[in-house]
Amino acid sequence: MDGVLLTPLEAGPVGADLTALVTRLVAEVDQLRAEVGVLRRENLEWRQQAGYWRSRHADAVRRIAALEQENEQLRGENRKLQAERFGRRSEKHSASDRFNELDDPADAKPKRPRGRQPGQPAPKRRDYSHLPTREQVIDLPEAEQICPACGLPLKACGSEDSEQLEIEIIVYRRVIRRRRYQRTCRCPGPRTLTAPPAPKLIPKSLLGVSVWVEILLDKFASYRPTQRLLEQWRLVGLDLAAGTVTDGLQRLEPLFNPIMEALLKRNRQSHYKQADETRWLVFVEQQGKVGFGWWLWVFNSEDSVLYLLDDSRSHPVPEDWPLLLLDHGLVGCSAKILVRKISLPKLSHLSHFAASGCHPGRRGARLKHLSNRVGRQLRRLTIFQ
Repeated sequence: MDGVLLTPLEAGPVGADLTALVTRLVAEVDQLRAEVGVLRRENLEWRQQAGYWRSRHADAVRRIAALEQENEQLRGENRKLQAERFGRRSEKHSASDRFNELDDPADAKPKRPRGRQPGQPAPKRRDYSHLPTREQVIDLPEAEQICPACGLPLKACGSEDSEQLEIEIIVYRRVIRRRRYQRTCRCPGPRTLTAPPAPKLIPKSLLGVSVWVEILLDKFASYRPTQRLLEQWRLVGLDLAAGTVTDGLQRLEPLFNPIMEALLKRNRQSHYKQADETRWLVFVEQQGKVGFGWWLWVFNSEDSVLYLLDDSRSHPVPEDWPLLLLDHGLVGCSAKILVRKISLPKLSHLSHFAASGCHPGRRGARLKHLSNRVGRQLRRLTIFQ
């Protein structure tokens, strides 16, 4: 076409035959019209394809947006499941959590004011007569024991008595002097005899029994860190090194083994028992363990409570410790412990299990899974909620 358009007309002689020229021009116009028609058809096809691909692109954009929304939702569910499975757990519930309440919040009664309620009798005064007594006599100054008008002396006529409670912390050194004796005779044997040494809780230790009693009571009865006790003792003049107390506690630990064994034996003999575990942080580096998350297990029987601290949450803890070492009886524990932490052969000697889920939404599924799991192998074991 370009060649046709750019081809110059040959100049003919004047008066040449115009018929051939017109015929040639008509042919070129027909050719150009055919080419324009082809281009229009191609343009229409390209327009149709552009509209098709534009709609396909819009569909792809909408599909990508839906997939991104679904991906974000799945990520949120995954984070929630990860937090439920590996996150920190607590049995405390917020004030807005009403999953275990049946009353209508609209019928809630107004909060009662704190303290003694109107119309109730006052509490009885506490009796401290069992405490030892130290008397303190407060007398008038000598200059005031005479009449200010005439100067005659005053006569004593009794006293006005009152009481106050006082606490006195005394730190002292107990100096032990062991008497020595020498023989006055010539009988065979050692010539010098010495009184036996005073008994000590820890051999060659400077701390007496009363110090260790105070440390143990403050640590395990008052649940106070030992460092705070040492800081308090420094205020009264007793400066003890933390390493000395820590080393002494480690040396005292074997002395409690008989008590622990007696508690284990008593706990296993109970007819009814409850078991549960919770996360417990122990800031001790242990080879092969990542992090400081340990687990505190509790086994509650009819007359004893046993606490076990272990770095694992796996099934050997309830299997090897007192939960499953009883010959008969009823065991109440979370369904999660039964489903995931106890092997079925360990349950063969028990008659009943009271299982419950830690959350109402998961309790039914766990109990159903546990019933199916147990029912196939242990027909006589009763599991109830």
